[in-house]
Amino acid sequence: MIENFGQVTLIENATESELAKIAAERNLDPTIFEKINSATNVARFLKIESNTFASPHLLVTFDLHDTHDQIETELTPTIAIFDHNQLLLCSYGNFIDLKKEQLIQASPLSIIIKNLLISAKHIDRKLRHIKNQIDYLDQAARKTTKTKELKSVTDLTRKLVYLEHTLDDQFNTIEEFCNYLTENKLTTKTQINDLMVKERRLTKTIHIHRDLLDSINSLFTAMMNSHLNHLMKFLDSAALIISIPALISGIWGMNVGGLPGKEDDNGFWLVILAGTVLSVICGILLKQKKYND
Repeated sequence: MIENFGQVTLIENATESELAKIAAERNLDPTIFEKINSATNVARFLKIESNTFASPHLLVTFDLHDTHDQIETELTPTIAIFDHNQLLLCSYGNFIDLKKEQLIQASPLSIIIKNLLISAKHIDRKLRHIKNQIDYLDQAARKTTKTKELKSVTDLTRKLVYLEHTLDDQFNTIEEFCNYLTENKLTTKTQINDLMVKERRLTKTIHIHRDLLDSINSLFTAMMNSHLNHLMKFLDSAALIISIPALISGIWGMNVGGLPGKEDDNGFWLVILAGTVLSVICGILLKQKKYND
């Protein structure tokens, strides 16, 4: 969908043929619109060439549309091509949070800054949701090593990897864009500082979340190793207890002469009693040494 608001053109969910047509009409390099629906696109800010813009610049950043799909689908590049008088804003997502009735009077740069702040809000909302998941997994890791929680850790790691690389890449781009605004005195320092603080906060938050999840991964591994050690310790102790009556019955089961109690009518029960008593004594000694700790 392509909408014109005076000096602002919004392009949402355009097809490849529509983007190719726009590139031809605006005399733009068609490679600008490559990977417009891919989370592996690259954030960048640079000057480009076009005879339909006066000193045009290209700004590629990322927005996050929380559609509960995979993270690589939720992360969508936003392409802004602008000069002082006109703006072409393109995304495979939508600009639903931009108040389109205000676009006619707003300047291109103010719209770009507004959209960047909206994108930061979307990513911050996602990070708050991820933090809740991390808190849940942190508690779960102390109590269980069930497959469900381990799968949740894997899924969350996937999200954080995409977000971390995206925000690290985007931070440098936003910084270059803000330097451009500052050098050319195109907006107020308050707006620039607000934008940079939000980007720094997001970048710091994603690194903290990634480190927290790494610690949870380590905790899950340690808990599984601990459970395995306890199980092996218990099985070894149980095997030792069982081996005592097995040894005694094995000795008294030998088909040789001279065994004590061979001719005694109560010999069988005496062997059973001896094996039971010795097993109980061994179990008590192991219990005192906390064999199942």
